[in-house]
Amino acid sequence: MPSRVFYLNGIPMNYSYLVKVIFVMMSVYLLIDSLNGFFVLGLGIDIKLSVFYKSILLVLLTVYLARYSPTSLVTVLGFFFLLMLGESKAIFMLDSSAEKLGFIVQHIVKLITPFVMLCFLYSHSTRDPEIYIRLKKIIDVNCLFFILNIFAGVLGYGYSTYGDEVSATNIGIKGFFYAGNEISALLVLFSGFYMATSYTSSRLKFIIFALLWCVVGALISTKTSILAVICLAFLIPMINDGKRLFALNNIASVVFYLVLTAIFVQSIIIYENFQNTMMYGRLEYFYRNNGILGIILSSRDIFLLDMWEMFYQKASIFTLLFGNGVSYYADSIKYSVELDLPDIFFWHGIMGLLVVLTIFASMTYFSVVNLRDKHYPFAGLVLLTNILLFFIANLSGHIFTSGMLSFMWPCFAIMARYRTPDET
Repeated sequence: MPSRVFYLNGIPMNYSYLVKVIFVMMSVYLLIDSLNGFFVLGLGIDIKLSVFYKSILLVLLTVYLARYSPTSLVTVLGFFFLLMLGESKAIFMLDSSAEKLGFIVQHIVKLITPFVMLCFLYSHSTRDPEIYIRLKKIIDVNCLFFILNIFAGVLGYGYSTYGDEVSATNIGIKGFFYAGNEISALLVLFSGFYMATSYTSSRLKFIIFALLWCVVGALISTKTSILAVICLAFLIPMINDGKRLFALNNIASVVFYLVLTAIFVQSIIIYENFQNTMMYGRLEYFYRNNGILGIILSSRDIFLLDMWEMFYQKASIFTLLFGNGVSYYADSIKYSVELDLPDIFFWHGIMGLLVVLTIFASMTYFSVVNLRDKHYPFAGLVLLTNILLFFIANLSGHIFTSGMLSFMWPCFAIMARYRTPDET
């Protein structure tokens, strides 16, 4: 690896040293999220450890782009200023109190962080042939911290998914992770990655991993976590073996039907127990009041109508293009629909949607390009997972603006560029 030197605040920084620091920090960032939650829950203090840690990591990534990929950095800055226009206009025109100015800056940083991380990984991949081995280790270590948190929840420590501390009266477990829906998005990445790699190595291992991840999804107890893992357990065999699965004349087909049977039986058992939980009562409440749509969106459709009414009151070409920011809505009503694309439209307008879709497209591009090439084993999985995350973003939100997901998602997405060596 080249040993070029540049300076940061007068301090010499070696290229390889900078990259190593970034990779080490990436390897333990979910541990830092856990420690942050532990301090809040166990000690009653919020020292913003996670925010501080991720800020340092983002600064290092920005330093890298400034030195080795300045075009990417200019694009990132362009995205930032474009997304700030709606809030800035609302403040300048005295349409809002600017109460949420700090929030929207943090929100925009979360929104563009995956793109920053992806640009770093793409640039570094041209210099480091071992990058995919390093990324595999990063995914492994962070998954370990993820599982340890769920295990801590099983033992009665940490937060519940829909309450405060884990208890018999609260729904779900998430260990010491403070975020809610974001943990479900991480589950999608980890479960998809390990089910896919296990399927290619051993069908028996795939069955075990599929059942274990279904249990983890049930423990977390969000609609997203349960349905997403079940979908991945069905679809991963299909993207690997396709029509062969339905022939019943090969091992892959037999394994597929065994997994279907096992998940079906497990679903019946889980459902019988599920009827006695608070989450079942919560879903039943949404169904009685708003039907199937209420269960799917958890009444977010009501917030959507309220936000649209406020948006319409100040509708203009500018607000259509750049939105009204956040403070404009926060001054009067609940400022978030908690559905990613509607929120981004109301806050940042059509241009904000284009920025987000551009970032999503950049995360998906390599999986589409390499989909039909058997030498790229992760392309189909990345495409499947990204599509799943896109749907989740518009059913339960907190995908494109997830602080927990923003660093891990690009590490997963860039795996679509991993090419296995040609057979000789």
